[in-house]
Amino acid sequence: MRNVLRAYLFDNSLFLMPTTAPVFVEFRCTRCWYSNCADSESVGTKVDCRNCGERLEVPEATPDRIERALALLESEPELLAPKNQDRKQTLDFDRQYSAREVNEIARKASYVPLNQMNYQGYALASAWARLFAQFIDVAIFCICAVSGFMLYLWLAKQGLPIEDPIAVVKRGDDPSIVTVVSLMIAPCFIQLIQWTLLTFSGQTIGKKILMMRVVTDQGELPGFIRVVLIREWASYLLCIVPWAGPWYRFLDPIFIFTNSRKCLHDHIAGTRVISLV
Repeated sequence: MRNVLRAYLFDNSLFLMPTTAPVFVEFRCTRCWYSNCADSESVGTKVDCRNCGERLEVPEATPDRIERALALLESEPELLAPKNQDRKQTLDFDRQYSAREVNEIARKASYVPLNQMNYQGYALASAWARLFAQFIDVAIFCICAVSGFMLYLWLAKQGLPIEDPIAVVKRGDDPSIVTVVSLMIAPCFIQLIQWTLLTFSGQTIGKKILMMRVVTDQGELPGFIRVVLIREWASYLLCIVPWAGPWYRFLDPIFIFTNSRKCLHDHIAGTRVISLV
């Protein structure tokens, strides 16, 4: 009987496996302790951990590892398929696939949404890297605020029915609500972008440039309530509390130099900043 080969997308790689009783081995990730399975023919090669992406060497196919793999695959058969699919994905060998089609199938199979990823075990970002990312974010905010102010002045000099804020200040008058709101559009817009990025990716622009991410202590994305409402907005409110506010502003960044590398607002929100490098 002819031996039929099928292609399974396994551990983000393409393996050709015979349908006749393949042997699997079970092994743990040295970083996140997640259970992985690999074909015994992969012994000695490197594969990616399905949970954290750490490069692992497939160990020798000992009887205990094979037994654990059988038990694991019996309870979780989806381990042989990509995480975002429920069943094994096979290729139809009745047709010829181009290299581009195979790469596209592998790319889709290996895709895991950010909200399903776990970053437990990633190294903490250094204190100086975090401070530099904060400097980038503040610089972007200032550039947007100044640019918005300059644009408003230019529009006022073009004869539009808006008041010149500099002329108002020189006269000793208070600017109107319309002027104040107009000048706040640019800085509020860039801050809204930063909060949106934090909500969906755990990164501000500065953290994205320096390849860092805010995650929970459990290694998951914190979400809007924890990363924006608690970590950002609650921190702003604490800064304006009489007497305690100045102390909070002083101590908050100093805590980043402790062993935990967590600012006070990280302790409050239960978050930490990891390095993706």
